[in-house]
Amino acid sequence: MKQFQFEKRFWQPILVVALCLSSFFLLFYNLGCRALWGSEGRWAEVVRQMFLSNDFFHPSINGEPYFDKPLLTYWIIALFVSFWGKLNEFVVRLPSALCGLGTVFGTFYLGQKIWDKTVAFYASFILLSSFGFIFWSRTAAADAENLAFSIAAICYYIKFNNKRDYLTYLFFYTICALGSQFKGLTAAAIPAVVILCHLIVCHKWRYHLNIKNILAFLTGAAIYILPFAYANITSQHYGQEGLCLAFRENIVRFFKAFDHKEPLYVYFYYVPFLMLPWFFLLIGSITDRVKNFAQMTKQDKWLFISFASIFFLFSISSSKRSYYILPILPFGALGIATFLTKPFSKKIWEYSLTIQALLLLSVSVIGIANPFVWPVVNKVTGYTPPANLPTSIAIYSLGALFFLIAYFFVQNIKDEPASSCRPFFLAGASIILLVGFFCNWECQLEKDRPLKPFVQKLRPLIKDIPTDSLALSKNMASVAFYLGREQPIGSLEKKSRIEPFLLKKGSKILVTRKKDLQKLQPYISNCRMILLLSCPSFKWDKRADKRLEAWKITGACSSKIAPR
Repeated sequence: MKQFQFEKRFWQPILVVALCLSSFFLLFYNLGCRALWGSEGRWAEVVRQMFLSNDFFHPSINGEPYFDKPLLTYWIIALFVSFWGKLNEFVVRLPSALCGLGTVFGTFYLGQKIWDKTVAFYASFILLSSFGFIFWSRTAAADAENLAFSIAAICYYIKFNNKRDYLTYLFFYTICALGSQFKGLTAAAIPAVVILCHLIVCHKWRYHLNIKNILAFLTGAAIYILPFAYANITSQHYGQEGLCLAFRENIVRFFKAFDHKEPLYVYFYYVPFLMLPWFFLLIGSITDRVKNFAQMTKQDKWLFISFASIFFLFSISSSKRSYYILPILPFGALGIATFLTKPFSKKIWEYSLTIQALLLLSVSVIGIANPFVWPVVNKVTGYTPPANLPTSIAIYSLGALFFLIAYFFVQNIKDEPASSCRPFFLAGASIILLVGFFCNWECQLEKDRPLKPFVQKLRPLIKDIPTDSLALSKNMASVAFYLGREQPIGSLEKKSRIEPFLLKKGSKILVTRKKDLQKLQPYISNCRMILLLSCPSFKWDKRADKRLEAWKITGACSSKIAPR
């Protein structure tokens, strides 16, 4: 099948500019417009506490030790805080966005180095326009960093896989050690699996069995352990050992999950979800390769086996979450790219592209028609969207529709090389929709996320309340971050802390979730309490019991407050 030649000088600059602009908007534009979400508060609050205590080796949240994640994930944010001069949502998410950018260009490098520029451009645009990849690249966590260092280690191996000196090995293991210091040993496990697949496919599995490799590995392990060791030596009464928690989070959790338990088959759902909207091309590429495995080149076999091995590795783990398997996305993108450039079955290629185009077309048409849908939604639920949201959705959807019209126009061109560039129009449509979602629509919908406005309204109401007269029903990192107190705010998660707080004289403030207030009811039944502030909730809200409330407790409660 003759392909469009992207090596031509006319196309390369256009595609490079398009890739750079798409990366800027999808990864960085309006990065800080949303309030902290979910676990993001942990990263923000840990770094804030590090600067307050001037202790960067013993992470804590609200005065409680929190060494569940290694140190480098916090240090990189602290580095940007020092450069930026402030700590906010944008700065907390910036390392993830930069690592997302690094992953895109790492994927481009692999595509170009192992195959050609056509595969490199296809894979980069597909990865960049995948929902799960952009979501986690715009989230303050360590998953994007873990992914970026995994790809960096694989790129380094591909470039220097014929060298066998100590320094070459050492640099590779240093990349893995640094990546593992962001979140966990996935940054070392993924390169190991992928490289092992490459050595087996190329019949070179003994090539790197030498003493220099072993010594470099031991040095890399020492580099990984060093920050944990120093933190342990200087811990005094800190109460947690980072290396023990790393072993628990990475090794124990893999074999015997203590949380995040999901069915064995769950990644058959999560991987397509993370790669949305490329579900049909992913299925088409896998089908095409499975049916014609014997005819594949060594490079294609290595890619397919690596993809399958990563999927298998995460599937046999007893602990599962959607974001755990993020490292599979670049290999999925490369697999789709090689399928688009050199399919074995033209029929599967055509079917996959057509269904993929129809999916995007359906989304675009629904988006254009959305202003007519909101009145019905309002009538059924009572929800009124932000004033500009329906128009904004329609405009972005119309932009995506233009790319899809171009796709169907090119489809009818009999010139096969020109027709084969159709996937770029699909990528363009997906990028337009994702830019709209992440950079515009989410920002407009912030009005319906009450946590940050709640805390901003609460701060002036409690500015004269001493910190030791404040309490949280549980250790809520985002609440502590937005309250911005210099001293830790007490948490009532431990029963031993409830009575001393409630018996304290003077006015006190309890910030609690609705569900936590019910658990505290036996303790506070004899307290004089006034509802100071409450988060609004919608009648369809399934998490209404997690909405925040602030209660003012006037005076000391009765001494008989503990349940018998």
